[in-house]
Amino acid sequence: MMIDEKTPLVSVCCLAYNHAPYIRQCLDGFMMQKCDFPFEVLIHDDASTDGTADVIREYEAKYPDIIKPIYQTENQYSKGVGVTRVYQFPRAKGKYIALCEGDDYWTDPNKLQRQVDFLEAHEDVSMCFHDAKTIDIDGNNKGNHRRYSKDQYVPIEDMILNGGGFCPTASLVFRTKYIKSGYPDFCQNFYVGDYPLQLYLLAKGKVYYFDNEMSVYRTEVPGSYSQAFLKIDYSLHMERIIARFNMLDKMKALFDYKYSSTFRRAQVYIVSYELVSSITSFKYRKIKLMIKTLGLLFEKFKLKNKIIIGSAILFLTFKLFLAILYNKIINLITHIKNAPKCTTYINLPCI
Repeated sequence: MMIDEKTPLVSVCCLAYNHAPYIRQCLDGFMMQKCDFPFEVLIHDDASTDGTADVIREYEAKYPDIIKPIYQTENQYSKGVGVTRVYQFPRAKGKYIALCEGDDYWTDPNKLQRQVDFLEAHEDVSMCFHDAKTIDIDGNNKGNHRRYSKDQYVPIEDMILNGGGFCPTASLVFRTKYIKSGYPDFCQNFYVGDYPLQLYLLAKGKVYYFDNEMSVYRTEVPGSYSQAFLKIDYSLHMERIIARFNMLDKMKALFDYKYSSTFRRAQVYIVSYELVSSITSFKYRKIKLMIKTLGLLFEKFKLKNKIIIGSAILFLTFKLFLAILYNKIINLITHIKNAPKCTTYINLPCI
């Protein structure tokens, strides 16, 4: 591969916000990479208040040609700004973009070299990713993201049906040219970036999976999207379900409508599973709003899909009811076992 010693071949895009306990591990993961090409680290600190920026400045001083930060004085995400779209992708100079957020980290020093070598040798591949370990904020192992038992090309249907979490963010490396030109507004303006980005890249070329655990995804981090989800208003959650539904509708055109039935299955999943599961997440609040949302989405389906969704919702609701009943019974049994034993012989209930 012909290497320009000045221009980075890879732009690593990293978002950080109040990641002081984790950012050093993230940056060390970048700097330990063994590559025969130059790369840059574009890190965006979104007005952290916990000392994250101080750690970044330390690495910036040590690696000024690699670490290229933006330090915000006001939080951009809270203003509705798409930070990656506005601040990160436009300044990427590399032929390829790699992603890793400030609370995640890379564990294999050959990760970038291996993924870039593959992309250099396979022009028809738009993106590649790999297995990742999951840990909680205390470092406890929570499993992994192993999708297949060997290195392989990823079936299109798998990517469409399994959502943005199918590909760990810190494992992604993809071609910058697809982001610099032709990236649709409906993808850029979506409330999360992973799912539409992955589907868009899938429409542009093949996707390859490496069956190697080369990064770590940290879950339950305060301020992360998964944690913020638990705090959002129920009506906003319903709006986002509709937005995801509509995004998949628009995505069909990028695949020349060859996978319309697969996208429809993904939409059926959204309506049947997420609506029902969201009831428990929000403790049964605003059931009327859920029914109204369901009605709006039902209008977009044919009779066959309405029957499928209706059956799925009934099944999931019944399953949910059984789970609640089971928990109630277990709690009752536990309460009885722990209740104080009556020490009298009078045939009266013990108080």
